[in-house]
Amino acid sequence: MMSSFRILLLGADGFIGRHLAAELEARGHTVVGGVRQPRNASDIAVDFSVDHDVATWLARVRGFDVVINAVGVFRSGPRAGFDAIHETAPRALYAACHEAGVRRVLLISVLGAATDGATAYWRSKAAGEAVLRAAGVPWTIVQPGLVYGADGASSRLFARLGSLPLQLLPASGDVQPIHVDDLATGCARLIDAADAAGKTFIATGPQKQSFALYLRRLGDRDRVCSLQLPARLGSMLAILLERLPGSLISRDSLTMLAQGSHGDGNAFAAYVGRPLCAPPGEIDPAGRLALQCWQVAWLLRGGLAFVWLATAWVSLFVYPVAGSHQLLAGCGIPAALFEPLRVGSALLDAGFGVLTLLRPGRRLWQLQLALIAGYSTIVAFCLPEYLAHPFGPLTKNAGLIAALAALIVLEEKP
Repeated sequence: MMSSFRILLLGADGFIGRHLAAELEARGHTVVGGVRQPRNASDIAVDFSVDHDVATWLARVRGFDVVINAVGVFRSGPRAGFDAIHETAPRALYAACHEAGVRRVLLISVLGAATDGATAYWRSKAAGEAVLRAAGVPWTIVQPGLVYGADGASSRLFARLGSLPLQLLPASGDVQPIHVDDLATGCARLIDAADAAGKTFIATGPQKQSFALYLRRLGDRDRVCSLQLPARLGSMLAILLERLPGSLISRDSLTMLAQGSHGDGNAFAAYVGRPLCAPPGEIDPAGRLALQCWQVAWLLRGGLAFVWLATAWVSLFVYPVAGSHQLLAGCGIPAALFEPLRVGSALLDAGFGVLTLLRPGRRLWQLQLALIAGYSTIVAFCLPEYLAHPFGPLTKNAGLIAALAALIVLEEKP
């Protein structure tokens, strides 16, 4: 008969944590979430970046049978560095678990964790595993490879990349993805398995495949044109993209991608107790619609960015300055403001173009829509001849307004 435990799940609001919490509760366990920003009445506020004192953790772990650590960061930052999140805070946590008599600590680590790993992320994960093994508390470690699921950030990114007709892929090794529900089921069974104490389990899916095939399956593409991204170009792009907040692409991620993510997960699969989910196949209608909406949004963004940047270039360097001044005069603008308005509006257009590519969002679309609607109204009133112009310089703005309205509707809510 399965025991019923009181479990503290750290990282309960993460991708794996959400699925694991649901699985544990379905099995009759009482789950309390340890999260940065509590949303439920039962949640406990924790912050691995600063919670480095044993006494702090002791007050939290007392009364729990099991503690599960599913906290981790993929990129190190000034506030949430690898050492603090993967090693320093866990050391205090595990010491508190030992003192409080916690029956089992389960750590969700990562496949590839090694003291001599090729990236700081892998090395920090290995250091965190070593801290747990030395803590004197009964432990189990799970090392998942690539984890996929409809609500996973990396899965959404890979599905979007896989949906593109042309793929520029960096060097990549084979992957063996495991579905998040299989991972959750296996972890839930491990906490009640006496023979799992003191063991490390690799958690991988049932089939090894190329990364390109994995992308195509997630992106619902039978065939795509795949090109190898030159290593130097890939490194340069990673340097740029890793500066963006929340970016999953970095030089380290390219290194890990090149080494692949696969291993013998049979021992872990035995605890799942059912056949593992097949690798990603045909996606459901909702998933296909989400991909199509993303593709439409990117097409709209690309078109808008081109319009803004091209308009800025033409205004600054192509269209005659005298012609610009004449248009401003027709709108009743004082001559002293001709040049400031000409240059300023061009720079504003350029800024909108850059932001459309790098910082898209509902607020930006609303500002652009207001600007287009505003100057279209002013020009239509002051220069009505442009309303009847055969090239439609004003009437075409209706299409831009419609595109911006569509982006506002398509914008993902936080």
